[in-house]
Amino acid sequence: MGRKFIGGLVFLLFPVLLHAQAVAPVTPKNANIYVGGFFSDGQMDYGQHHNYGLGVYGDFDYHVWRNIGVGIEGEARFLNFDTKSGVYSQNFLGGPRVTYTIGRRWEPYVKFLAGGSRFHYPDFISNQIYNYTTLAGGGGLDIHLNHRWTIRPADFEYQHWDFPPTGLTPWVYSAGVSFHLF
Repeated sequence: MGRKFIGGLVFLLFPVLLHAQAVAPVTPKNANIYVGGFFSDGQMDYGQHHNYGLGVYGDFDYHVWRNIGVGIEGEARFLNFDTKSGVYSQNFLGGPRVTYTIGRRWEPYVKFLAGGSRFHYPDFISNQIYNYTTLAGGGGLDIHLNHRWTIRPADFEYQHWDFPPTGLTPWVYSAGVSFHLF
C-alpha cells in the first residue's frame, strides 16, 4: 500500500517538478479564423439594374509555406435591385481560397466558390422564389490593421448561375471589415 501511494504521488507531482506545460495543438499559430460583413454592388444580367446589399463571410486560413496560405471561405449575400417590383437575389457560397501575404498587412487572394443562389421574380410575373446552382471565381485584397481587425477594400466575383435557358453571369464587387476570432 505504501509503494502504490508513493508511486501515485510521484506520478502526480513529477510534471510539476519538471515545470511541464501543456501545449494546445488545436490552435496552431499558422491557422486563422475571420468573420466579417460587407456591402456589395453588382450587375445581375436580369434587367439593367445594379444590385445593392449586405452580406456576411467567414474565412479559415492556414499558412502552409512562407507567405502562401490555403483556406476556405463561406459567404451569404443579400441583394436588392428593384424594390418597386420586389426583385431580389441571395447567394450562399463556399469554397477554397489561396492567399499570398506581403509584409504583415497586405494579403491578396483568389477564390473559387460554389453553392446556391435564390432569385425572387418580379411580383407582376410570379411571386415565387427559385433556387439555382451557382459557381463563382474571384479575388480581392485584405489589409490587416492590427491583430484583430482586417479591412477588405476590394473583393470581386464573377458568378455563373444555372438559370434557364442559358444561365446568368452576374458580377459582384464587395468591400467590408472582419474580426480575427482565433
